[in-house]
Amino acid sequence: MSSFLAVPLSVPTILASAILVPLFLLGLRGIYNLYFSPLSSIPGPWYAAISEIWILVHTLRCRKVRAIDELFKAYGPVVRIAPTTIAFLDKDYEQQTTRLVYNALKLDKGPLYDAVHMNGHLHSVAIIEHSVHAKYKRIFSSHYSPGNIALLHPDMKASAELLVQKVSEAKDRPLDIFPGIHLVMIDLILKSTFGHDQGALKAWSEHSHDIIMSAIEDYGRLILIQGIVPDWLFGIVRRFPNKRWQTFCSSGDTLFDTMADFVRKQQKEKDAGRMDERDKPTLIERFFAHNDTCAPADRLSSEDMTSESMTHLLAGVDASAVAVSYILWRFANQPPSVKQKIQAELDDAMPDAGIIPDWKTLHNLPILDALFKEGLRLHGPIPTFLERLAPKGGPLDLLGYQLPPRTVIGTQSWSMHRNEGIFKDPEEFDVFRWLDSNQPQDAMLQAWAPYGLGTRICLGQHLARGAIKTVIAALLRNFDVLPFSETNDETMEMMELFGMFPVGLSCKLNFRPRA
Repeated sequence: MSSFLAVPLSVPTILASAILVPLFLLGLRGIYNLYFSPLSSIPGPWYAAISEIWILVHTLRCRKVRAIDELFKAYGPVVRIAPTTIAFLDKDYEQQTTRLVYNALKLDKGPLYDAVHMNGHLHSVAIIEHSVHAKYKRIFSSHYSPGNIALLHPDMKASAELLVQKVSEAKDRPLDIFPGIHLVMIDLILKSTFGHDQGALKAWSEHSHDIIMSAIEDYGRLILIQGIVPDWLFGIVRRFPNKRWQTFCSSGDTLFDTMADFVRKQQKEKDAGRMDERDKPTLIERFFAHNDTCAPADRLSSEDMTSESMTHLLAGVDASAVAVSYILWRFANQPPSVKQKIQAELDDAMPDAGIIPDWKTLHNLPILDALFKEGLRLHGPIPTFLERLAPKGGPLDLLGYQLPPRTVIGTQSWSMHRNEGIFKDPEEFDVFRWLDSNQPQDAMLQAWAPYGLGTRICLGQHLARGAIKTVIAALLRNFDVLPFSETNDETMEMMELFGMFPVGLSCKLNFRPRA
């Protein structure tokens, strides 16, 4: 034995061992995952069961939701998409399993959300524990109540009216509306959050460049990279000496520093007693009010306020801009008879094209509401797989399968919105399905989830709904929106990170003033 140990190992032997031993261990892990794991009985392809590589590849391709949807079609409503991750699609009209997972059980979020800290700081979307989030969201949930959105509606109308003016300046030239809607939402959210008049839309021209909008576009993609690439490796590649790459990698710093500056200015306003002069409370004022009344341990730091404000800006701007762009593109390609019905309702509600009605009037227009719902059914802002963790303390029964504690489970609105058992011809853009009494309206509403599900649903959905409807109403009342050849199925193909975006990152259309 001693003579054997005395034999020195050669360099090739050491290198071979360094390669073969990990491969052997990975092979053992794959065999365990495929044949001996508690999840081995759940349907799904073998390559998804043995490692995370399959789902990672589709995530990097920005086609994760499509890949999962194809597995539902091939394997049924419960499918294994990774070694410890199970996707389900509720076929029940009442969405009972969906409500169990996202409402009744009050489950914690999955590990995906660890990757979405804002520049390293925690915020409401990234909070994993359900109980912690429930306490945290009470600080600002009233800011996004329907009643408070009505107070914000005059700002929405002012932005929509300015957008109409900007679109009119394009005259007979096709206009890329995509950046314009981004700027509308930047102005609205900064006004709602800080009471700040950014003037982003006012400064918009076809050749203008808005730093905040560019940083928002970059940061959404940067988060994906940071969530996949190890920190040590990203720390190396981010040093690559290319100006555009450096701007991309610093987009989080740009946004965080901008929001931090707003927070500091608002703190000075508060200290000077000037906030009392405002006619409606801003989000930052709710943060300050919380700090004035809570226990010292529960106070929000300036970094907390900055991170939360940055989250609301990112979530609100991109999602609403994408939704409006897709709705306008879909409208542009509708038959004249459909366009006429939609615009006739708006003509009745807005006899003067320059005066947008109040929020209650807009909210109660049935065809406008149907256009909004159908647009977000096919082009929802949050189509992705929403992770939750199976509870501790025992197996969870999910549609007949027993899942061990801490299994990652979830569904996705992409598939819910394309459920043939609920939506007739689900790939067809049909505004009037929402007004057809022969279709299962209750089931359609239960399956309609563009802003997430359950207790962690997007709190800003009412603000988004108000802004989207107001902008759509103003544009369709004032313009005939017509197709443009460069904007087609290829350029508008949907890609997804956490939210959705068109692959061409633009939406050029023709806007012809109505007589």
